[in-house]
This record gives sequence, structure tokens and C-alpha cells, in this order.
Amino acid sequence: METGYIKIIMEEGKMPTIEAELVNGDVQMSKNDIARLFNCFNQKIEMNLRSIFKSHLLREEDVSFTYRHTDKGVEKQTVYYNLEVLEFLSYRIATLEAKLFRQFTHSALRKHLQKKDVWKNVKQLHYTFQNQKYWLN
Repeated sequence: METGYIKIIMEEGKMPTIEAELVNGDVQMSKNDIARLFNCFNQKIEMNLRSIFKSHLLREEDVSFTYRHTDKGVEKQTVYYNLEVLEFLSYRIATLEAKLFRQFTHSALRKHLQKKDVWKNVKQLHYTFQNQKYWLN
């Protein structure tokens, strides 16, 4: 199963770098992978995920999937979370790695928008929230 990955590489005396490989425009990471990425304990990831889902900021069924497999005759399952979850968690976790991840995503989005010149010909932008249409000028 292809999940992609995101790694933060920190070498002494050098600027940190972020290496990412997306599969179909997204990345899928387990709680353990996320904890390693943000350099924190698994319990912190679990606690923040529970809070995000309980407050309905994200719906777990929309941002995760369960991979079921057998290992040495034992059936196991691993829950994988997508890039949207990583973005939410990066704002809730106060580690250097989480801050670097936020800066990386902001920089990538900025470069993409400048490159594509997405906003140049947009006169009005609308979005729909709970079946209500809103206009941004």
C-alpha cells in the first residue's frame, strides 16, 4: 500500500529540510508516523485527534481510513490520516518540527498560487457552508 511520506531532516550546522512524497496528491500517515514527524509522544497525537474530532472541526471518516492486514497469521488494522489532519495537528502541537511543517505548507501554497496566478482573473469568489452561499469580494 502506497501512503507517501513527509520527513523533516535536521542536520547540525545546516538549515532543516523537508522531504515529501505525495501519492495521488495526498499523504497517509499513522499516529506513530505523525508523532515521529512532529517529535512528540503518541499520546499527544491521540489526545489532539480526539479533541479535533470531538469538536467537529474534522470528521474522522472523512480524513482517515483503516488498513486491515494479516501479519504472521494475526489480523491487524492501522488507521491512516491524510494531509488535512497533519495541518490541523501542526497548529495544536508546540514543537519545532510542527512549526517547520506549518512554514513548509504555507510556503508551498504561496509558491503554487504565485506560479499559477490563480487570483488574477477572479472578480468574485463564493463558497458554500452548510448550504448557505457566501461571497467574498
